[in-house]
Amino acid sequence: MTRKFLLGVSLIELMVVMGVIGIILLIGAPLYQDYIAAARTSVLNDNIQTIRVMQDERRRDLGEYVEGDYVPEGTTTLTTRLGWTPRTDSDDVTYQVVCVTAGANAGECARTSGYTVTATHIQAPSDPVSRTFNP
Repeated sequence: MTRKFLLGVSLIELMVVMGVIGIILLIGAPLYQDYIAAARTSVLNDNIQTIRVMQDERRRDLGEYVEGDYVPEGTTTLTTRLGWTPRTDSDDVTYQVVCVTAGANAGECARTSGYTVTATHIQAPSDPVSRTFNP
């Protein structure tokens, strides 16, 4: 008597595989989202530090910091006053530099004023990165 072997996948085996894939996705998706948020914050901090270096050079050369904005496809006073632009063409971040003390004149902070840089990513508007620097 010969036995015939059936080749293929049973419904139970398919359900087990789908269950394992589901568990992996449940564990991996939050970890991936945390990774994306950490990477975004790192890039924003890097760009803020670049603005800080350029501000320090300007203060050394001209005696004061400047304030301004960089909005993708919008306001670029930060570019015209400080010469700073992001290092990417697909920038989704708004940068705002504001003098700590009121009384900026033509975008220049008072000589004793520090400044605050706020970077807001378009995909995470409720989680901006902000740093304050003093002379």
